[in-house]
Amino acid sequence: MTELIKNIRKSLSLRLSISILGFAVVIFLVCIGFLIYRSRTSVQQAAIEHTTQLLNNTAQHMVGILKEVEEATNNTDWLVMQNLQPDALFDISRQIVELNPVLNGCSISFEPYFFKDQGKYFSAYSNNNDGHIETEQEGNDDYIYWDMPWYSEAMKTRKPCWTDPFRDYNPDGIYDRDMIASYCKPLITDDGRCIGVISTDLSQRKISQILSQEQLSRNSYYVMIGKTGTIIAAGKDDVVNDDLSRKDCLVLRKQLEGTGWTLAIVCPKDDLFGSYNQVLYLVITIIALGLILMLGFTYFMVSQAIAPIHQLAHQAHDMAEGVYDGHLTKSPRADEIGQLQNSFYTMQQSIASYVADLTKVQSETKQRGAELQIAKTMAEEADRKKTAFIQDLYHQIRTPLNIISGFAQVLRDGHSMMKDDDFKVITHDMQQNSHTISNIIDNWTKTVSMERIDNIERHDSVSCNELCRLAAQSISLRNPEKVELIVNPHTADDLLILTDKACVLKVLGELLYNANKFTEQGCITIECFEKDDNNVCFSVSDTGSGISYHDQERIFTQFTKLNDFNEGLGMGLTLSRQIARVLGGELVLDTTYTDGARFVLTLPKT
Repeated sequence: MTELIKNIRKSLSLRLSISILGFAVVIFLVCIGFLIYRSRTSVQQAAIEHTTQLLNNTAQHMVGILKEVEEATNNTDWLVMQNLQPDALFDISRQIVELNPVLNGCSISFEPYFFKDQGKYFSAYSNNNDGHIETEQEGNDDYIYWDMPWYSEAMKTRKPCWTDPFRDYNPDGIYDRDMIASYCKPLITDDGRCIGVISTDLSQRKISQILSQEQLSRNSYYVMIGKTGTIIAAGKDDVVNDDLSRKDCLVLRKQLEGTGWTLAIVCPKDDLFGSYNQVLYLVITIIALGLILMLGFTYFMVSQAIAPIHQLAHQAHDMAEGVYDGHLTKSPRADEIGQLQNSFYTMQQSIASYVADLTKVQSETKQRGAELQIAKTMAEEADRKKTAFIQDLYHQIRTPLNIISGFAQVLRDGHSMMKDDDFKVITHDMQQNSHTISNIIDNWTKTVSMERIDNIERHDSVSCNELCRLAAQSISLRNPEKVELIVNPHTADDLLILTDKACVLKVLGELLYNANKFTEQGCITIECFEKDDNNVCFSVSDTGSGISYHDQERIFTQFTKLNDFNEGLGMGLTLSRQIARVLGGELVLDTTYTDGARFVLTLPKT
């Protein structure tokens, strides 16, 4: 016995053979299940055939009843046409109801003023009210019977027809207010003139009573469906259209000839397969218990047999993903699986040690490479910016210097022959270009110095309105014929703020300088207003080309120019924002302004 157990532990093929034996049993159970399925199909087919036969029988019964109604109407047609007298018509209507107990009522109705002495309406109507037959004349301004379906449909088609159930006129409560279906036949004279309609009524309650007597099983029932798909009558209360599409019921239908109605039978599948299901549930319970036991045994055997293989597969997958520090242990097993696991364990330890060393070297190399790449990129960017800045600085200074040099030569060679107006123009241009060079050098110097300053002493108490006027006076318009400079303060002249006057004028002057440079026509407006109790705002707006959405924040970056051919070094707005922040305020672009560009400088009052 001990030797047999050892052989089983050492032989994977023997354990797999035992598992295959269990699989064969499962195949056998599948075959049994297929036989059960086939038997259920056969039972279901037999049930459908039996139900279909019952449906046909009931349909024939209903057709017979409807034929009785039709024959009672058709056999009276000639009698009505031969006795077109009001009294005779009342007798005929009453006689039809007396001779046909299945009928609920009978109407013989005529077109307006057919009997002039009877007035506009004449309809001889008899009603069977629980065995008591009552006859009366119908039709008045409250009940216009030729608008009712039993009259209008027959007159329209000029053919006999059945109407879906409707609630007839009953103002005095003479009979039960029951839904009725009518068989209507037009009264046509020999010359083809339609003079009225004879209709016989079959109550919805009568149809339901007939259907309730026909049952296939305890919970099955019949349903009569009208032309429009609505339920006319049913052998069970509270039936709705959704019951005809229930998945747990077998629903069969049959068209009733000559009526446009459909007879349906609704039979719960539990009724059809009651006995079969009881046996089936018992068999399924026994099979399920057997399968559970067999499944547990098979799972235990297979899981025990291939557990190491699962572990090795996971470790191999981790190693393929680059994870070599798995928690694989040595196996005490002596079979092929145990030998494979121990060999894999040794290999994993060796690879993990090698990969750890290699990963460390690779990480250090990668880090140094990234640092070198960053340093290289920063150096290249710094060199590019330096070159671009020097070239731009050279261009910005060289251009006004050439102008000054040229005008100086003109003054030297032709001063005695020059007119006063020309002399003034030349000296003005030389002064403007000198101011441009000074402004460039000043901006450059201030930008460098502002980088090391965290705060500026605010010792000047100045008027906001005065700052606007002084800033406007510092600007000479490039196109005074087309551009207007507007100073529009919204504060009182005595509103003072504590700040550095020169720095504020530097910022406002830079904003006005930019507006003057980019505005060809329209106006440049400088304004001031109180933002709140602690802050005031200065705004400079123009009607120039404006600033695109993508450049709205980039313009405040140092050495940034939206057009390389424009004057300046791209430092003005950067320096202005630095000054505003050092003064405790802020400089922003108003993105809601669309007529050009508007910059808003916010400063504290104290």
